[in-house]
Amino acid sequence: MRTSRIMAAVAAAAIAFTSGCGGDDEPKTGATSGKAPVSAPASPAANAKDVLDKAVKDLNASTYTYRMAIPEGTFSGAIDPAGKQQVKAEGAVGGVKFTIEGIVLGTEYYYRTSAAAPGIDPKKWYKLDRSKVTKPEIIGLIEEKDPTGSQTFVGRVGSAKLASPTTITGTFDLSVGGDLGIDDSAVLAALGEKAKTAPFTAMLDDQQRLTSMKITVPAYGTVGEQAMTVEYAGHGQPVSVAAPKSADVLPATTAVYGLLNR
Repeated sequence: MRTSRIMAAVAAAAIAFTSGCGGDDEPKTGATSGKAPVSAPASPAANAKDVLDKAVKDLNASTYTYRMAIPEGTFSGAIDPAGKQQVKAEGAVGGVKFTIEGIVLGTEYYYRTSAAAPGIDPKKWYKLDRSKVTKPEIIGLIEEKDPTGSQTFVGRVGSAKLASPTTITGTFDLSVGGDLGIDDSAVLAALGEKAKTAPFTAMLDDQQRLTSMKITVPAYGTVGEQAMTVEYAGHGQPVSVAAPKSADVLPATTAVYGLLNR
């Protein structure tokens, strides 16, 4: 999965750079409460792919918050199609926990990481010059407008059925790679045809909005079954994505760019 590659890149950087952990008092990310008019639940006879496709398109046309968990760690954040987004990735390497955080406000980029090193303060945010970041892995996490890969999901669904008006189950093709796929040729070879029929479950609320998704990677070799899960909330509600306090922001240093471009 692309998210796995991002986490691997972060872990490699953490191994190379980490001399301690830290970071707190991040800007709050959230959504206000509120409820849109209730729409009619999907009929069990409705086409499951059509229902899922509409839910995904509605998701990406509006604001939302998310939390994605993969075996390598977790990603959480907020998305506003108007050009605001925030993300936090958390993982561990060698028993040492690390985080990376990013905020995008139009053309303004802010970055913070607990992978501390000379020139990097884990308690400070760094304002980036985007033109100086040349490697895609970590910056891609910060600026990805569809961080959970939802926009390409339906096109990779094989079978799908409405198990209930708010539950869709089916199979998903992991072999294509990319955001929600597997890029490791050895893993794909071990999975064989199972890679093309990975089970998934998508949950909707009573307004037919996507609230969660789970893709299960079947067991292979000595590796047990694994899962990627995503939870969505705050549909259409204002999200709180703001620049860090000016006192907590420094211009990005050579060390910061070195980490991002590693």
